[in-house]
Amino acid sequence: MDGRTIRRWCVVGGLLAASLGCKSTKQQNNLIGPMPDAGAALVNMPVGNGKSKSLWGGGSASAASMPVEVAAPDSKKPASAESLVAIADVQLDAALDEKTAPGSKEGLLDQARRGYQKALQRDPKSKAAMQGMGRFYARVGEREKALEWYKKCLTQYPEAGIAHEVAVAHGRWKDWAGAVAWCEYALKIDPENRTVKKDLGFFQARAGKWDDAFATLCQIMSEAQARHNLAGLLDHMGQPEASRVQLQLAVKADPNYAPAAEFLAELNQPRDPNPVQAAGAVQPAP
Repeated sequence: MDGRTIRRWCVVGGLLAASLGCKSTKQQNNLIGPMPDAGAALVNMPVGNGKSKSLWGGGSASAASMPVEVAAPDSKKPASAESLVAIADVQLDAALDEKTAPGSKEGLLDQARRGYQKALQRDPKSKAAMQGMGRFYARVGEREKALEWYKKCLTQYPEAGIAHEVAVAHGRWKDWAGAVAWCEYALKIDPENRTVKKDLGFFQARAGKWDDAFATLCQIMSEAQARHNLAGLLDHMGQPEASRVQLQLAVKADPNYAPAAEFLAELNQPRDPNPVQAAGAVQPAP
């Protein structure tokens, strides 16, 4: 992997950072409005309309591959719902780890599901258990069940962290409009949440709303940083010329911002047409 590829993934990976997470009241739900619909209506949901410069210038540690054995507690007191969810989370991560043997995956998924269900039996109002069920179904691709559990959880616990997790799930499904809508919902609950704003900018860009993405990112970082992040995403999406434009504008905005200058220099380097020979490998005889 060359330096440009590493840099590109560092930029894109840094742009999308997920943080998972108050007591709920009916009054809070009224203040933040209804939760986003999961249907096609999300595509036309309006995004921010604040004034900003145009985009184009002018004015998660790898999970263990085997089940984790948890020692039985010394006390006879049954495990809490939160403890059961924590164990189920480990099993879910292990099941979906690419290092896990294929024959172990389904068994681990069943263990994780039963763990979340047992947590709900222990405490039907457990936020961790409801969120865990949503997380389980989201990661195994059962979208409707995932949204059902997330909405149950948000009805009782209208927290930005939970709404943000729903946004990230939509991003995993490549439903960029849905991810944007859920980030906006999370920001109604916690308007100053920088992690949500960063991911909102990423999702807006993936939805093709580049100017909105630029305006969002500029709320939490400098213009040069915002353009550098968008350049990394554009390069990842196979648009090197658009990426180069963003890097040039980043350098213009802040000539001392080294990451953009270095990325631009790498992008301007001609690619070796024969990387195998350049690496000193022996070429097969014709």
